[in-house]
Amino acid sequence: MNGTPFLIVAALLDVWSNVLLKQADGFRHWKPFALAMVLVVGAFGMLGLALKTVPLSTAYATWGAFGLVLTALLSRKLDGTRLTPTAWAGLLLIVVCVLVLHSPA
Repeated sequence: MNGTPFLIVAALLDVWSNVLLKQADGFRHWKPFALAMVLVVGAFGMLGLALKTVPLSTAYATWGAFGLVLTALLSRKLDGTRLTPTAWAGLLLIVVCVLVLHSPA
């Protein structure tokens, strides 16, 4: 079976946990923090399933890149974080690097 769906779910769980950590405000609000920890465990579980068919270097880079890009975009939407042109260029470079990593040899 292709591990890509597991990799996508892992990245989405990771991003969701990041959003919850922001809501937890450190340790002030324990419910979002506790849910974030459960989601992190789930994300690593999904990553472990993805690694059955996806090489570690490709899986981890994709997971990290997807998480970085989506978290930045969500931060822009949810918190009003302004992304500078340099930040947009950085996000584009991340996407290009992962695409190169996935390209056939």
